[in-house]
Formats: sequence, C-alpha cells, structure tokens
Amino acid sequence: MLKKALLLFTMILLTGCVERGYELTVNNQTNTVTAIKSVDIRTKPTTTTKADIEKMSTAVHKEQKKHPQTKQPIVDKPSKKQNEKLKKELADKQKIEETNKKNEDLKKAKEAQVLQEKQAHEAKKKLETAKRKAEQERKELEEKLATEKEAKRLTAEKERALLKEKALAEKEEAKRKAEALQKIKATKEKEVMEKKLAEEKALREAKEKEAKLALERKIAKEKQAHLLKEKKEKALLEQKLAKEKQLSEEKRVATLKQQEAEKKAEKLRLEKEAQIRAQKEEEVRKKALAKKKPLATTESLTFKPSSQTYQKFGTSEIHGHVVYLTPAGQEINLQNTKIYLVPKNTKTDYWYNNYYLKNKEASSLSKTVVHYMNATHLNLEKNFAFYGLAPGIYYVIIESNYPSSIAKNKKVYIAKKINVEKYKKIMTVFSKKL
Repeated sequence: MLKKALLLFTMILLTGCVERGYELTVNNQTNTVTAIKSVDIRTKPTTTTKADIEKMSTAVHKEQKKHPQTKQPIVDKPSKKQNEKLKKELADKQKIEETNKKNEDLKKAKEAQVLQEKQAHEAKKKLETAKRKAEQERKELEEKLATEKEAKRLTAEKERALLKEKALAEKEEAKRKAEALQKIKATKEKEVMEKKLAEEKALREAKEKEAKLALERKIAKEKQAHLLKEKKEKALLEQKLAKEKQLSEEKRVATLKQQEAEKKAEKLRLEKEAQIRAQKEEEVRKKALAKKKPLATTESLTFKPSSQTYQKFGTSEIHGHVVYLTPAGQEINLQNTKIYLVPKNTKTDYWYNNYYLKNKEASSLSKTVVHYMNATHLNLEKNFAFYGLAPGIYYVIIESNYPSSIAKNKKVYIAKKINVEKYKKIMTVFSKKL
C-alpha cells in the first residue's frame, strides 16, 4: 500500500498538472490514479511547483472518493527524502524558467539591435544622398561661376585689344609726321654736305696723286734692293740645305740598320717565348686530359609565364641593382636585361641547389622550364623593382648573354632566394664577375 502511495505521489510531481485542463487516468487493477497536463513554457507563464502539487493532490483525492474500491493512500505528510527531492525539482524548474527568460531577453535585444542597424543604414543612405545632391549643386555653381569668369575675362581682353590698337594707330601717325619733318631737314643738309664734300674731294685727289707718285718711286728703289738681298740669302740657304740633307741621309741609313738589327733580335725572342708557351700549354693540356674533368656549365633555362595570376595585393617590395664585370673588372652594358620573379617549387629548388650553387654540369642538352609569376627589365641605372608581393619564398633570376668577345651563344645567370614577409621592403644588389 505504501509503495502505491509513493508511486502516485511521484507521478503527480513529474506531470505538473493543474486543477483545470489536466488529464486524469484511473486504473482499478493496479489501484492507481494519474493526472497529466503539458504547458509550453516559451509562450505561457507557469505556476510554481508547490501550487501544482497541491492542486494535483486535491484532484487525486477527489477522484479516489469517486471510486471506493480504490484505497486512498496517506500522502498528507511526505517523508524527509521526498521533501528533499521536491526541493531539488523546484530548483531545477526555477533554473529552466530563468534560462527561458534569459533566452527571451537575448532574442528581444537581438531584434532591437537589428532594428537599430537597419535605422542606422537608412540614415546613412539618406546622408549619402544629401551629400551627393550637395556635391552636384556645388559643381553646378562652380561651373556657373567659371562661365561668368571666362565671359568677363574675354570682355576685358577685347577692351584691352581695342585700346592697344588705338594706341598703335596714334603712335604710327606721330611717327609718320616725324619722318616727314626729318626728311625735309635731311634734304637741305644733304645739299650743303654734297657741295662741301665735292670741294674736299678735289683737294684730296690732288694731294693723293702727288703722294702716289712719290711712293711709287720709293717702292721701286726698295724693291731693287730687296731682290739683291733675296738672291744672296737664297744661295746661302741652298748650301745649308744641301749639307743638312747629306747629314740626314747618313743618319737615316744608320737608323735603318739599327732597327733591322733590333727586329731580328725581337723576332728571335718572340719565337723562343712562343716555343716555351707552346710547351707549357701542351703540359697543361696533358694534365687536364689526365684529370678528365669536363668544363662545368650551368644548365640553361626556358622561362614561361605561370598559370598562377600575379595579383598585386601584397604589402612587400623587392628593389635590386645588378652589376656584371668582365674578367678585367670592366662593367658590361646590360640595358634591357630581363629579370624574372619565380615562386619557390621543387623544380626551381633543384636547379638552384644543384646547377646554380654547385655549378653542376648539365646532364643533357634539354633546358629546364621555369614558370615565372612576373618579369621586368633593368633601367638605364641597372635597377629593377617588384611591388605588391604577398608573403612567401621567391627566386629572383637574372638572365643575360655573355659578351661576344668572351663566349658566343652562351647564357649567364644570377639568382637569389628571398624570403618575403609582411610589410617588408627588401633591398638587394646582384654582382657577378665573368
């Protein structure tokens, strides 16, 4: 009987039924009465657990009185254990109610935030529209003012041109009048001057005629004396030249003999040096053949554009300067030499580590194909730059031809492995002596 009473009390606690709207179930075979009701706590406020229990107990007592064969259990005074269990269930239900209330508050706050953002967006949109309208009105006003200013400027220029033309006309008129007066005055002065000049000319011609006759007589005497003197000096000069010519010929013959002797000695010396050099070259060639080490040549490359699009969205830069020198230390002209930016990959690493750094001999005549992301040329100052680089590891490879005086149809490379980080400006100088 006690077990039945406890079972009935537990079912009443868990169902949370109320006096109205609950569902009662009676089972005479097991001597049980149940009450069930469900409430959505998200939409309807709930009563406290204590009130639910009291109403459920009242409903069960009433139902048991209707069925006398069902003995009513004594549940008026629950045990201590049942009280603790009841308190725990009350606390759990309060926690659920608090959680639901918090969720409801969060939902309302979120809706208020969405509404506030929408209002802010509409206000921003209206502000932008007002700004565009104000900007358009400002532009129209500026255009109107510019048009009026231009019209005023053209009117002022026309007025200045008219004043200038009037001033020029007045100046020309004054100039014509002055020229007419000057012409009359000059005509009178010319007549007086011509008369005076004619008299002076007659006197001058007479004086000149007398001076000319005296001068001709003097020149004739000086000419005769000069001819006699030239004949004597010519005879002495011919004698002196003959002696100098004889001495020069003797000196030239002696010099030729000395030069021939020096040429023979130089020829013998050169032949001896050539024999010694040939012997040394033969020894070097024999030693090289004995070692059997072929000349190391870096494998050449074939550059092709990469399928990866070069996007200038990075924050770093590479700036470089290139210097090529001949074996004698002279700079080689490298205008328009091409520079390639190659991303790090297995093929490029293999070429860089084995052929470039170690100068390993090419195993075949086929060229290594390298796909580059970007390419540029050296400027007149032998500088280059790459901008907008994303972080990563890149190879900068410079390809050029050997000077024809050193080697024909042969490529020479400078390569460098560069690690690019965010917000970095990398400066580097490439120098190579052939």
